[in-house]
Amino acid sequence: MSTDNIYDPIQISNEFLSGQEISNQVSIEQGFNVEIFEVSKNLSFIKNFGNVAVFKYGTKALLIDTGMAISSNQVVKILKQWGIEEIEYIIYTHGHVDHVSGTDIILNAFKTDLLKIVSHEKVVERFDRYKKTIGYNGIINQRQFGLPTPVFPEDFRYPDITYQDTFEINFNDSVINLIHGKGETDDATYVYSSKEDAIFTGDFFIWSLPNAGNPSKAQRYVGSWGEVLSDISKYNAEYLFPGHGPLIKGKKIIKEILLNTSDCLLWIEENVLKLMNQGNSLRDIQNKIRLPDKYNLPYLLSSYDDFTFLVNSVWRQYGGWYSGIPSELKPPSLFEMGCAYINMAGSNENLVLFLKSLLSDKKYKEASVIIDSVSAVEPDIYQDLKNLIYSSLSDEESSLMAKGIYNFNVDM
Repeated sequence: MSTDNIYDPIQISNEFLSGQEISNQVSIEQGFNVEIFEVSKNLSFIKNFGNVAVFKYGTKALLIDTGMAISSNQVVKILKQWGIEEIEYIIYTHGHVDHVSGTDIILNAFKTDLLKIVSHEKVVERFDRYKKTIGYNGIINQRQFGLPTPVFPEDFRYPDITYQDTFEINFNDSVINLIHGKGETDDATYVYSSKEDAIFTGDFFIWSLPNAGNPSKAQRYVGSWGEVLSDISKYNAEYLFPGHGPLIKGKKIIKEILLNTSDCLLWIEENVLKLMNQGNSLRDIQNKIRLPDKYNLPYLLSSYDDFTFLVNSVWRQYGGWYSGIPSELKPPSLFEMGCAYINMAGSNENLVLFLKSLLSDKKYKEASVIIDSVSAVEPDIYQDLKNLIYSSLSDEESSLMAKGIYNFNVDM
């Protein structure tokens, strides 16, 4: 394939690292404009919402992830333009649908006589779990990405080969190494090619504060994620292919990025555990802990996940779901609490005035605690105020997840 490299992800990453603003790289809009960048004659980076990497050997390909289904026809077109006729291997870096749901569409467009899909063994467990929670996961996607309706696939292409700790694939007269690690998921794989001097991180690196605290997902592993990033830095690779966002080139900057992100995650876990061991409740910790200024870096901003959510994730991993506050152990229904608030205020009119005073003082979080309850009692009276409170909370947030949850509570 002849390319003039109009799309240059390395330039984009350099601009981002120098402090220039670019669009959120973990946003679904990234999946509607698929691009290719040829790293070498046998390796290309395909920009997608969930990025795809492709190794070429003659007309055969090895893919690392397949992206999401909605953009798969664009990926097929690009692969054919690059001279691919047969898919021999697909590696899943993990089982999230934005990295694997393009598989069937892509495979239907190519010869697959020798095909083997390879992943960590827990991808199988993930797909089995997804089949039990299709409706719930559809709602999560709708809420998280602001979609008009729930969206989630109903079937999944399972791996042909699974592994536990490490695995090797021989392709194009070279060895491609797969290594398991726990971070965003417990089924994650990162990949290293010594021949291309490239590391493929999957979602271990996504140009954002790591997605280790998603409030709607299964347990994530803040400290383990930090340890894996430290291990990845030891490969001293020339290229880093992230799960989302642009390709990075340069051994020095890649090592720096990986180690800074690792240090950040390990700092979070260490300090949350310190406060837990001192007897603090989860809410106490949320109010006491702040991320040091040294981690105010372009690739550690809370643009997708949120720092507070990572704190919660550490708590959940080591301390369970009880927050340490007795009233939250077996809370009353929102209806019961709403009646109590209205009775305490003396009337709906008095409570409306009080909520408006909180809004005037920009105390949106305090107002949200009350509005959730009283809306369960008198939804018509409080709906406009609820919309205003959650719209205001959303406007204050930088993370896509927090914005998505708050906006989901706004009745348009």
